[in-house]
Amino acid sequence: MSSQTDLDQGGTSRQLVRTYMGPSVGWVMLPGLNPIARITAAGTYTLTPDVTLVEVAVAGAVTIILPTALYPTVPAVTQGALYAKKPVTVVDIGGFAAANPIIIKPASNAENILGLTQVSITANYGGLTLNPSNEQKGWTNPQ
Repeated sequence: MSSQTDLDQGGTSRQLVRTYMGPSVGWVMLPGLNPIARITAAGTYTLTPDVTLVEVAVAGAVTIILPTALYPTVPAVTQGALYAKKPVTVVDIGGFAAANPIIIKPASNAENILGLTQVSITANYGGLTLNPSNEQKGWTNPQ
């Protein structure tokens, strides 16, 4: 029997999640989110707001751009994922960070990470967990 989760056999499973979008919209079915990003090639990667874990296994330069942690100036009535709401953990699972530091930057110059313009993971198998904070205008350590 063929896969029941991949009905079109296109290689991408479809999962819908019932999500509350507020009193004006109510409950809607939205595509399921993938909270894990696996990076296996050097380059610059911009994370989406649903990502909570980044696994880096690259012997090369990797730059990660975090999603915005700032609330939108106009409330998002039907678009719930415009900014990060959960902590993001970046981990060097390949053990290459000492020779190839993993650079982590905020989404814009209006934001910061722990008060800095960028942070780096420089220890092999090292990691860093960051909390989005609208009050701090960026990313902080988890409380």
